[in-house]
Amino acid sequence: MANKKDGITDLTRLLVTAAGRFTPSQYKNLTSTIFALLNGVNYGYTELGPRFLHDAQDIYDIHKKDKKQVQTHDNVINLQHYKFWSQDK
Repeated sequence: MANKKDGITDLTRLLVTAAGRFTPSQYKNLTSTIFALLNGVNYGYTELGPRFLHDAQDIYDIHKKDKKQVQTHDNVINLQHYKFWSQDK
């Protein structure tokens, strides 16, 4: 268990966020990948530079789920376009 005296780091925040959103297998993949990075695996990024950050942003832009995009169905009627009789007769 992480010691509380170590403080909360960006890595801790990342793991907390991932724990709340990922499936157990996705979380295990994340932690295994971070462990490998900490132990010298470079995943094709041989030098320190902005290439990884650019690649990560590109991946995010391609695969993010747009919250503004709402899925609609053909059998749904939007009732805002219809006027109904008033009950105040």
